[in-house]
Amino acid sequence: MTFSENGTRSNWRFAVSLAVIGALGPSAVDMYLASLPDIAHEYASSYASVQLTLTVFLLAMGAGQLVFGPMVDTLGRRRPLLAGLLVFSLSSLTAALAPSLEWLLVARFVQGLGSALTLVVIMSMVRDVAEGARAAQIFALLMTIEGLAPVIAPALGGFLSGHFGWRAIMVVLAVLGAGVLLNSVLALKETLPAEKRLAWQPYAIMCTYANIWRDPNFLLPALALAAVFFFLFAYIAGAAFVYQTHFGLSATSFGLVFGATGVAILLGAITAGRLVSRFGLSTLALFGAGCMLMGTLLTLVFALGEPHLIGVVAGVALSLFGLGVCETTLMSLAMASQVRALGSTAALLGAFQLVISSSSTPLAGAVVERGVVEWALLLMLSALLVWGLTWLTTRCTDAVSNSVIEH
Repeated sequence: MTFSENGTRSNWRFAVSLAVIGALGPSAVDMYLASLPDIAHEYASSYASVQLTLTVFLLAMGAGQLVFGPMVDTLGRRRPLLAGLLVFSLSSLTAALAPSLEWLLVARFVQGLGSALTLVVIMSMVRDVAEGARAAQIFALLMTIEGLAPVIAPALGGFLSGHFGWRAIMVVLAVLGAGVLLNSVLALKETLPAEKRLAWQPYAIMCTYANIWRDPNFLLPALALAAVFFFLFAYIAGAAFVYQTHFGLSATSFGLVFGATGVAILLGAITAGRLVSRFGLSTLALFGAGCMLMGTLLTLVFALGEPHLIGVVAGVALSLFGLGVCETTLMSLAMASQVRALGSTAALLGAFQLVISSSSTPLAGAVVERGVVEWALLLMLSALLVWGLTWLTTRCTDAVSNSVIEH
């Protein structure tokens, strides 16, 4: 399929160009997780204090989208995208040079703002060129490619941390950002024509957000997706401590294990992309939520008594497979609920999922110090919330999703 009128030659080329952009945010999270204990030691701070570098990044990436969403509906997609990538690269360099934890927190916040701007743009660009099942397939392809980030980034981060220190990770992120910026300049063209752009009117923007918020076809899948991300970051925030402290893995070994389980998200996204036309968004979303719940039950069982690393990892892998399915389908349902102001829709969706999920990182940080069982229980309760919200979504949006598949 081609989108020649929008400057894209194929689904694959378009998805690859957007996916390498979307992979920057997850890489900025996953790549430095194994370094958290080292950062705490260097700055003579507690593990919980250093985890704030993850919290502020997620908050900025979520809340920033509320500002940037209307901006990309007004200015178009390409110029804001390039600006966001430049900010990401420069703030990554600043983080590499941070003389104190306070400076690192500021740099990570700005880094999150750069990621927020790029995320709003790529979500909007997909809906600029496709809708319905076609958009869901592009989202799935996008997430399949992005899914390589949580596979490669932890292993690369563990290697860099072990051999060159955590600051080298931030330098690598800056270089990656610059490379993606160059690719975007060469490969991506504007997808929002001038005649379809919206005027910058603050009151109208607030009304637009309110209208989207009140639409249950948006709100329900958005809340379910936020719960999915709450689960994901509760896992991410606790994984380094559990695998390295409770199971005694080195930074390099942690990166390999964390990356291996990340393959499950990739497989989930692939599964969703291939089966969406056959089973529909709602059915697949509920299936993914069920896998998440079953996986956490398995994790909890193997965490009881004397924790078994293989069993815990297997349960996590099943949950992350379901997460890959849920992320693709719920995102498609939420974005399909609107036909105008797609930048604002993407922004509100991103704000939901990241602002809400950012609360999971300090919670997981506190829980995980109590033990593996408590961490596994937090994951199970999070997965149960995902399943409940997804069930409500499928009950209330079946008519919408069926009409989406028919297009």
